[in-house]
Amino acid sequence: MKMKILLLLFHIFIYCKNTECLHNIEAMTNRSLERLPKDFSKAIMDIAIGLPTNTLTIVSSNTTNLRSEDLFKIMCLLAENNIQVINLDITSENKEVYFSYLKNGLDTSEERTSLIFCDSYECENLLFEITINNFIHRSMLYIFFWPRGEISTLFLSGIKEAIRVAVITNPRPGVFRLYYNQATPNKLNHLTLVNWWSGSLYKSPALPPADKVYQDFQGRIFDVPVLHAPPWHFVIYNNDSTVNVTGGRDDKLLSLLAKKLNFKYRYYDPPERSQGSRIAGNGTFKGTLGLIWKRKADFFLGDVTMTWERLQAVEFSFLTLADSGAFLTHAPDKLSETLAIIRPFRWEVWPLVGATLLITGPALWIVIAAPSLWQRRQTDQLSLLNNCCWFTTSLFLRQASTKEPSKTHKARLVGILISLGATYVIGDMYSANLTSLLARPTKEQPIGTLQALEEVMRDKGYELVVESHSSTLAILQNGTDVYGRLARLMRRQHIQRVRSVEHGVRLVLSKRRVAILGGRETLYYDTERFGSHNFHLSEKLYTRYSAIALQIGCPYLETFNNIVMTLFEAGILAKMTTDEYKNLPEQSRRSNPVTESDSKENTDVTENTQNAQPQNESTIGLEPVSLTMLRGAFCLLGIGYFLAGTVLITEIHIQRKKKNQNLIKIPDESTNQLKSSRFYLKHHFEKIFKIMYILIDRALRHDARD
Repeated sequence: MKMKILLLLFHIFIYCKNTECLHNIEAMTNRSLERLPKDFSKAIMDIAIGLPTNTLTIVSSNTTNLRSEDLFKIMCLLAENNIQVINLDITSENKEVYFSYLKNGLDTSEERTSLIFCDSYECENLLFEITINNFIHRSMLYIFFWPRGEISTLFLSGIKEAIRVAVITNPRPGVFRLYYNQATPNKLNHLTLVNWWSGSLYKSPALPPADKVYQDFQGRIFDVPVLHAPPWHFVIYNNDSTVNVTGGRDDKLLSLLAKKLNFKYRYYDPPERSQGSRIAGNGTFKGTLGLIWKRKADFFLGDVTMTWERLQAVEFSFLTLADSGAFLTHAPDKLSETLAIIRPFRWEVWPLVGATLLITGPALWIVIAAPSLWQRRQTDQLSLLNNCCWFTTSLFLRQASTKEPSKTHKARLVGILISLGATYVIGDMYSANLTSLLARPTKEQPIGTLQALEEVMRDKGYELVVESHSSTLAILQNGTDVYGRLARLMRRQHIQRVRSVEHGVRLVLSKRRVAILGGRETLYYDTERFGSHNFHLSEKLYTRYSAIALQIGCPYLETFNNIVMTLFEAGILAKMTTDEYKNLPEQSRRSNPVTESDSKENTDVTENTQNAQPQNESTIGLEPVSLTMLRGAFCLLGIGYFLAGTVLITEIHIQRKKKNQNLIKIPDESTNQLKSSRFYLKHHFEKIFKIMYILIDRALRHDARD
């Protein structure tokens, strides 16, 4: 008895020295365990080597009474082949330990291979719990030992395509069969015999690799959700909940994948007609990506942007589009042509021009009057200053003036300099700018940056909308700085989200003070459809990548990646995108730039889509000069006539007033005689009224006495 105990302790020492083990020694030594089939440990060793795997987790439940000697034999054989072993008992108390171990491997993408010993009923429950907790990944393999009987239908029905499940059976002594669910590309909830052991494995590797299995789907039919999002998909929604896809870049891509991999597909209308942005706080995920997360859809093609929030629910293939974020606003309006006459210079220039006009007159007066001041000669300086100011004003206004304030050489030199400056520096530059502005009317300042968008939203009542359940919405919701401020400004709006980018572009077209944030490539295509002269596309805001969304652990992800990568590197995806622009009607492709940044935008679009027709800058937006454009000149002429008339009337009034004052200062004799007669008459009438007053007063007094 002592020898057996020592032998057991020796085995434990050897096992702990060569492996990492997590097991309950007391449980293994105190329970009565059943015997495993003969040569099972050798078969497990060969299968582990043939996978290959570096770590094997032995999972046993309390429903199986395996002998400790059999488990130790398996551990020792695996340790001798440098395969680490972890032993776990999945009883009701410590099942969470196993699940946390799986979750840790899912978070770090580490390999997790589990050898599970339990009865058929517990196998069904454990597979269900693994599926519910979504412990599914290509790096995770679950090997179940099914010692007797056929594999139950309930167990088969719980096998999802993405989960890697292998089952070992023992049909007769010394023979072990290995079944695998990812051995055929067109059968779901099915286990296929892929290998067997009879002294050694029939073939290596033990399981068929996914890139070999899924090279040919053998006519499998996929049900694919689709959304109307030009130019990626053009969808017509029918009344009977069916859809009719008429084209699109991603429709062509899916058709090419189907032809290459030999599968078929059927489009269907998803319930919410949106992509989906992230897993909500209540554990739900809306949109088509939510269907993939729930494993109700296999994959989704469209303008699906890769984000961290979406990566928690789905996996993405190699990128199908390298794009950037942007926002779209209505095209800037033309500025008033009436004010074009003062627009050649910015408002900061006009005060300087006025100051120059005011300074040149006194400067010329100083040059002329300086010698007489220090020589103390008596001259009329005020009259000289008046003549200098009028002379310089006539030079600036290009009026002929023969009345020079002085005949000296210094005065003539200063006059020539002022004339040259007024003619060639101010006058000609102003005329040239005015002519160019009249030939190409200016427009309002375009909204090209997020800061400018924030300013007009805060001060001018602009509204920003985004597509529902899109990556752009997630950027606004999770963003900081300017994105956070834009999200706060959006909360005061009545409409914040639209069902599609196309609907948002139509909203921008119908309402001037609306902007939509989204993918630049999609926005550019819609502007081409509805007339680019009606819109202004902003600068590039951030880089965004689109790809095919698939289930986490999808076995044919690598197959899709190989084809998409080849198409991307060969430029075929760019060519497919370019063809969508070429399919636009001629009347829709009116690429009339509306701002100075359009030439740069044309260059950017050419790099991405290679379909924009670069236009010569000298021929963009030019218009012949008409009388309508000269309204400002006529208004200025009218203002000049009005001021001249006002000055004339003022001078006439002043002259008349002066003449009347002179007449009052020198009165003639007739005026004196007229004043004396008036005084005599006034004195006479006052005397008469006084006598009448006295008589009436006396009469009234006698009546009172009586």
